[in-house]
Amino acid sequence: MVATFRIGLKNVLGSNWTRMHHRWPGRAVMLEREMNGPEGMLASVYFLVEVNRAAERRSLAEILPGWDVVRSHGCNDVYSDPTVHRLIDWSEVKLGTRTRQMRYVTIARYEHLASGVEWTGATTHLSSSVHTTPEKAAASRTVQGRRLAELGAEHGIDILTGDINNTVAREDTPRGILEAAGYTDWRVATEVENVGYDTHRPIGEPPRQGGEHLDAIYLGPRATALEGRVQITEPDSSDHFGLACTVAIEDD
Repeated sequence: MVATFRIGLKNVLGSNWTRMHHRWPGRAVMLEREMNGPEGMLASVYFLVEVNRAAERRSLAEILPGWDVVRSHGCNDVYSDPTVHRLIDWSEVKLGTRTRQMRYVTIARYEHLASGVEWTGATTHLSSSVHTTPEKAAASRTVQGRRLAELGAEHGIDILTGDINNTVAREDTPRGILEAAGYTDWRVATEVENVGYDTHRPIGEPPRQGGEHLDAIYLGPRATALEGRVQITEPDSSDHFGLACTVAIEDD
């Protein structure tokens, strides 16, 4: 059997958000269109990053009513449509750090109801250089990337997503570590619409087309990507574009 469904990844808050600038109520309207609009991500599972304020959680409950919610300490939450997926179990694991701020990964296991295939997804937000040095942030991401690779094998993670704050694949970066562990970058697995856009830029600034992706979807051995898109329809909903991907996961 094969499970085929659509996933979305989104860092929802944004680093240049304040109570006076780029306020959440206006951006929540944009996020709803980005998720549910005719040209939206239209996923049955959303892997989210920076769900760290009550206002966001209230908005998401209205945008995705009746969905199952995995709410985590590290603000890496997962929302799933219970008519498509049954949540079996979930856990949150520390990834380590070389800075003062611990980073986590949320791991959720599901049954895809139409096929009966059980699958596991994860979402994370790796260290940035905000409030620390670039060197400490890079060292933290090396630690975190190695732990993610270990957890991928331990939990059989099929889809690993997140704001990984890393654009290049080297042996000491999360991308390089995950690829060495057998994970495939979704951009290699399928043609991605709008792939030339940077996935991050300050809210309010024009989108950049340098092809730099701080956000990532990685696929384990059972998974492949059928089609994908960098979601640019609501550029000011956050400082990160969403990623939307249709995946297929084969049963063991």
